[in-house]
Amino acid sequence: MEDIIQLFTTEEGIQSIFERFEQFGIFAGFFLVILESFVPVLPLFAIVILNINSYGFILGFLISYTASVTGSYLVFLVVRFLFRDTAQRYIHSKEKLERMLRFVDERGFTFAFVLLALPFTPTSVVNVIAALSNMKSKVYLFILIAAKVIMIGSMALVGYDITEFFNSPLRLIFSSVLLVVLYLFSKWYQRYLNKKLKK
Repeated sequence: MEDIIQLFTTEEGIQSIFERFEQFGIFAGFFLVILESFVPVLPLFAIVILNINSYGFILGFLISYTASVTGSYLVFLVVRFLFRDTAQRYIHSKEKLERMLRFVDERGFTFAFVLLALPFTPTSVVNVIAALSNMKSKVYLFILIAAKVIMIGSMALVGYDITEFFNSPLRLIFSSVLLVVLYLFSKWYQRYLNKKLKK
């Protein structure tokens, strides 16, 4: 137990985690991000931090970004082509759900782009809602390509060279403040959307 605590609370321990993960190769990082799209309980933030610290900022970002776009679009396509018809019949029988879907059809681009650009958004929920709407597949792909640059980029900036937090309290404070601001904005925007949906 002591060894596990040291592994996650010391500079040497965290560095050793990155070195061990690097040995699995870039496909491990790519696969983990893809898996997170289908199993949203996995922590995307932690996976991105693993990738950029194990493979370097540029390669780690590219792995995380391409995998996140790919995984999200795969979820969108699976829901769109396998479950949409059945789900829409159920949605049309529920007024609240139908109102939500109508809202997405009317403001789909802004709705999806802002939510997908924020690092604390449940991306899997957005993927499913977009798939059930009338949004075109190509449009959603373009939204993913643009929005995920911001989402993964903000995660990468906060989590890169995380071991330096031990030597630079100012950087730790800056990263913490940035995370809090992004989190609060995410929550505010989600509440804003909820109010719009109730109108």
